Amino acid sequence: MKLTDYIASYLAQLDIKHVFVLQGGAALHLIDSIEKHPSLSAIAMQHEQSCAMAADSYAKTHHVLGVTIATSGPGATNLLTGIASSYFDSVATLHITGNVASFRQSHKLGVRQYGFQETDIVSMAKPITKYAIQLKRPNDIITVLPEAIKAALSGRPGPVLIDIPDDFQREILDIKKIPFEAFNQSTVNHKVIQENIFNNFIVSLKQAKKPLFILGAGCHNSAERLISLATKLKIPFLSTWPLKGIANHDDELNLGNFGTHSLRGNNIVLQNCDFIISIGCRLDSKATAKLDTFAREAKIAMVDIDHNEIEKFAQLGKVINYQFPVSVQVFLDAFSLHCEDLIEIFKNNDVWLNYITDVTQEFNYIPEYNYGGVNPYLAVELFSGAFCDDQNICVDTGTCLPLTLVYGKEKKGQQYISSYNNTPMGYALPASIGVALAKEKEVFCIVGDGGLQMNIQELSTLNHLKLPVIIIVFNNSGHCMIKQTQDDWLDSNYFSADCNNGLPHINFSEVAKAYGIDSEKVENNEQLKLLVERLHLRMDQEGPKLIELVINPNFRYEPIIKYGNPLENMSPELAYIKQKKAMLIPSLKENL
Repeated sequence: MKLTDYIASYLAQLDIKHVFVLQGGAALHLIDSIEKHPSLSAIAMQHEQSCAMAADSYAKTHHVLGVTIATSGPGATNLLTGIASSYFDSVATLHITGNVASFRQSHKLGVRQYGFQETDIVSMAKPITKYAIQLKRPNDIITVLPEAIKAALSGRPGPVLIDIPDDFQREILDIKKIPFEAFNQSTVNHKVIQENIFNNFIVSLKQAKKPLFILGAGCHNSAERLISLATKLKIPFLSTWPLKGIANHDDELNLGNFGTHSLRGNNIVLQNCDFIISIGCRLDSKATAKLDTFAREAKIAMVDIDHNEIEKFAQLGKVINYQFPVSVQVFLDAFSLHCEDLIEIFKNNDVWLNYITDVTQEFNYIPEYNYGGVNPYLAVELFSGAFCDDQNICVDTGTCLPLTLVYGKEKKGQQYISSYNNTPMGYALPASIGVALAKEKEVFCIVGDGGLQMNIQELSTLNHLKLPVIIIVFNNSGHCMIKQTQDDWLDSNYFSADCNNGLPHINFSEVAKAYGIDSEKVENNEQLKLLVERLHLRMDQEGPKLIELVINPNFRYEPIIKYGNPLENMSPELAYIKQKKAMLIPSLKENL
């Protein structure tokens, strides 16, 4: 069997249907074998960066390995931004790169490059992959491929890379049967929970009067179980952005998100709790803001399969009282044994729940919008109302991200996909292609004018495949989030962030038409309401569509945490007396 045919046959047994590729001289045989396999389709993207981003979203929604193939040199290096996105979001993806023939590689020659487009992609990718290797012999693929896939899927998932010299790809392997064994996560030896620490945790939790769950992306596969547990215990939960859609927005215990870009009332509640059970959340700087002020009078129990995420706090000077470096499933198995006792203790939790209701009703409001054009807060509210119960929504970075994830009203069963931790501009468009192929139904793509420019070439891919993707472009003639930072630090010098200061004016609806995509421009709230009404009725034609929303360049997203402030001190500033009245613990006036 030809080596590249072996790879294609192996991938087909993993329930993978699509592989994202960009053709090149050192990838010809790999892509040819993928396309010839009856169970696989090679999806030709227009940029390798887009291949990696589409594979990332494909894995997030289809729950199988996302796969790319790229050529050597610039083809391989173009994958790196998308690979980093998968690494930081813990997404299992496989990247196969071609390289120059084995006899044309520099190796011990002491030169930068010998073969044309030779690049040491393995060394470049190692810091952002779980496993990266170049084949030394053709037959090594028989052991390397399953090893790479196991590394991608086991423990904390992540991307892997296999680099294959061009001459190896053409080799015929002496093999009559593919030695395939599907990887089963349940066979992994999970760490056992430490009983003494867990018992101390339960004793301490029983004394809590103001408990909260914090749920992170590591909870995806256990979301139903966790929500059932929170409901039985009457303990409310906050969640990070990747979990938006695990419950209805109006569920009593679902408080929504928290952190530097969130709702003021949620942050006030978090800061006043006395016990946090953080599950599958690494509590990064955007979640905690100024770390020494985060939940400063609460005990914290932290569950994370990556022990480094827990242990980092010892170096950062933050105490994590109860540390559980185990899988979410292992923790829940232990926790459920104490559920009945805890139900009895927390059944009279109404004082805490009433406080939460009062605070969130008073402080979780939609900010006023006093500019012309489309009101972006109204836009996300109306669009989220038009989304189906099982809608997939891909969101880019920039202002459109917190707008959608903080002010959009989610329904249980929806999935909001973004590159949450690497946050490259340009992710949402190729991601929507990956999701549309994985789910085979309508996808919404929400992106800013800056983000769309980064991978605008994929409009041609979208049109060629005739995928049902509705692109909503928030066009505020610049980079709003950057301009807000320039307001704070650079006296509102908007160079390279504004259409009057270095950026071009672009008519995106006309650009879309040039790519063969139906489009329209929405310039005010009345037009917006009529448009969303049509979306509700699904009267638009099949295939892709682009909707350009004209947002006033002076719009600024709020509320946010400015540098150095604790979570409760969001900007724009709240009258200190009003905030102090809402606090159950001493309020920090400094930095307001």
